[in-house]
Amino acid sequence: MVGTGREQSQSQWMLDLMNGKVSINREKEAEEWRQRCIYKVPGFLKELHKEAFIPRVVSFGPFHHGSPHLQPMEQHKRRALLHFLDRSEHPLQVYLDALQAKEQAIRGCWEWPDDLVPLESKDFLNMMLLDGCFLLELHRVSQTDGETGYADEDPVFGSKSALFFAHHNNYHDLLMLENQIPSMVLNTLLDPLGAGICTRMNELILELLGEEIEKEVFGGKMGLHPLQIYMMNSLCGDVPELEELSDPESYFQKLPSATELHEAGVRFKSSSKSGLMNITFNHGVLRLPWIPIHGSTEAFLLNMMAFEQLHVRNLNWVSSYVSLLDDLIDTANDVELLVSSGVIDNAMGSKEDVADIFNRIAHGMVFSENPHLMGVRNRLIHHCKVPSNRWRAYFVHTYLSDPWTLISLLAAALLLLLTILQTLYTVLSYYY
Repeated sequence: MVGTGREQSQSQWMLDLMNGKVSINREKEAEEWRQRCIYKVPGFLKELHKEAFIPRVVSFGPFHHGSPHLQPMEQHKRRALLHFLDRSEHPLQVYLDALQAKEQAIRGCWEWPDDLVPLESKDFLNMMLLDGCFLLELHRVSQTDGETGYADEDPVFGSKSALFFAHHNNYHDLLMLENQIPSMVLNTLLDPLGAGICTRMNELILELLGEEIEKEVFGGKMGLHPLQIYMMNSLCGDVPELEELSDPESYFQKLPSATELHEAGVRFKSSSKSGLMNITFNHGVLRLPWIPIHGSTEAFLLNMMAFEQLHVRNLNWVSSYVSLLDDLIDTANDVELLVSSGVIDNAMGSKEDVADIFNRIAHGMVFSENPHLMGVRNRLIHHCKVPSNRWRAYFVHTYLSDPWTLISLLAAALLLLLTILQTLYTVLSYYY
């Protein structure tokens, strides 16, 4: 019986090992890990979060290349290349040669699973050229006022693009972990002769994604790929100070929900500055970054968390942020409270849908608390343990939140005071 290709490959590897043809090359191994930044999402995560990691319209790179549902966009990639070359000062071969000179470094960006046959050099370089030019043309037309070289009715690049191929669908796909293209590919296409031209690669990606550039990303260093650049721009902002915890064990506990915290006197406000890590808790006020919740939010957060947990040089910023929201949001009432506090912008319509997102988004993920948020969690938990905070909150919520209730309370207090004065007057009149 003939075994599968994978079984044969493993058998050959064992045979080579026995014959001394396989050995450890630590330098090569370390270099491979340094280059790798585009990963296959583990199968169990895909089962738990179906479709969250699958591009909808267009493929970038080898993982989804050739998928039947993405084929309609391939003809538009070829058109993009034609327009790119029509404006270029260089012939096609110059770009292919430039990519070929960096082929090994580019290939090293992907985690190549056993079931994915590596592409031949020619096919791989053609794919990089088509995918890269497609993105560069998308960026160019999105930033150009007036003549772009494309007809207005062009379904992808025109000013009246078809809804199925609209830019927001392409941007959605560009933030899928398995659907990344290395920044060095785009940089090479913009500067094929290595002339040292500053291409503003990080800014270009953020402009393509329609994101506001919070500040200079990476201090001038080129990011790895669009998803990482998007993440780092989202994380820009103030970071809570590391603090020494009086009880370092308490932060392992699940936080009470937003409604329960509110009942313990915690008020919620949106942070005045951007950045997912701009989270503080002082004087009874928990400040959280404003976040819009729409149809793609769950997929974006899942892909950022997956990258964060597979890429060993990452900090767990996004995972910690999502873990915090997962604790705060249990029911639609929690969502309503955070919406009314200006923390969440609910573009989903249904509060229940938003609650469902955060009740399932953490499934399958591994969480270790970010040290910058440990102090916030610790102080929130200790705040809830102080009885006076809960009593004060109950009084405020019960008697001070409604003006009519407050008027009734004041009237009752005034009536009680008058009754006491009348009693005192009667007693004093009796003795004097």
